[in-house]
Amino acid sequence: MTPQQTGRIIKILIAVVCVILVGLLAYMTVMFFRNEIAHLTQEVTIEAGTAKPDISMYFSEEPRFPGLVSSNLNFDEVNIEIPQTIRFNIRIYGLNYPCRLIIADTIPPEGQGIAQAIFASEDMPDAASCITGIEDITDVVVTWQDVPDMSEGGSFIAKAMLTDGCGNETVVEVPFEVTKDSQAPEITGAEDIDVYLGDSVSYRGKIVVTDDYDDNPSLDIDTSAVKLNEPGTYEVIYTATDFSGNETKVKVNICVSEKPEGYVEPEVVYAAAKEILEEITEPGMTDEEVALQIVYWCRYNIRFILRTYSNSWTEAAYNAFTTRVGNCYSTVYAVKALLDVAGIENQVIERYPYETATHFWNYVKLNGQWYHCDATWREGYDSYFFMYTTEELLDFWQGGWNGFQFDQDKFPESATESVQSRIDYKNHTIESP
Repeated sequence: MTPQQTGRIIKILIAVVCVILVGLLAYMTVMFFRNEIAHLTQEVTIEAGTAKPDISMYFSEEPRFPGLVSSNLNFDEVNIEIPQTIRFNIRIYGLNYPCRLIIADTIPPEGQGIAQAIFASEDMPDAASCITGIEDITDVVVTWQDVPDMSEGGSFIAKAMLTDGCGNETVVEVPFEVTKDSQAPEITGAEDIDVYLGDSVSYRGKIVVTDDYDDNPSLDIDTSAVKLNEPGTYEVIYTATDFSGNETKVKVNICVSEKPEGYVEPEVVYAAAKEILEEITEPGMTDEEVALQIVYWCRYNIRFILRTYSNSWTEAAYNAFTTRVGNCYSTVYAVKALLDVAGIENQVIERYPYETATHFWNYVKLNGQWYHCDATWREGYDSYFFMYTTEELLDFWQGGWNGFQFDQDKFPESATESVQSRIDYKNHTIESP
């Protein structure tokens, strides 16, 4: 082999070696890139509200040359509180790779049921008002998922559905204690009314409406049939309704007649009563003290006579004020007129049943409770009755009889606790409770 041939062979070998080396280098480079890219994850999902993301989440191993890896997304500015998908690029050694950051909300909302107590007639409360402690990364909507039939009352479990902004749902149980209100209100004090032509009428005056559950049942008074300017007997209908819709109706008659001869207008009676009240009371007195002075004054300033002539309660009271004589009817309405002027709620009770004679006394509301008062002279009893409970009044016996029976169903229930120990009848004073 000539030197020229040897040199040519050497050149060929060198060229082959170079090709091999270049190929090997290219292969190693490709394998390097493949290996680096193999560590890249192009989609990452995180839970909303968790730790801040960074570029390292996209690599299973740290790149060999981290300084040559970058991203066009500023991870520090990502709001991880909002579920969303963010598209961006990661640049690895000069090549861009599209990537996604998915901020997902997969955790259902939390909350606790608030025990409820309602009436069977009530509408179901808003579901949101029955849940407390709601926690979630998004807004939560609360709706009823399952509501049992509560119309008959009892203990129940209703189920509320909590749904967050991403559709995650949680069922929360809400305990219900349901009361069925089936008892209608009670109307007391509804009595037939006698009035004279042209008089005004206080239809509500003596009416008391009570209910087992409703503290303020409604009362409708139908007076559409009444003609106050035309003599006759007309029907008045009282209708009481509680919040459950239970209803009670009571009908009474109002008798409209001509004013009798010698009739005294109520204004005249009240003017006379006002003068007396100003004489026997002082500013600052309690209602108890004022009522005591009224009963005391009538007891010892209206001399009892068995028979008097009067065509109306106003005439009876006025004659008692001006002549200072009268029977139980005169006395009871004199007390009533004084109590009315003093602004103290009161009613008149008539003995019922009775055999030989009727009797009247006053029923007075003091300190929120009803008490019996009687200012009429009583033979062999030099005193008067003030703030008696019904039990005390019916327990009073003199000469072998009581005489204070009455239709208790027509009047509000009286107080049950005695106050007699606070009353000095001799000096007509009363101690404060």
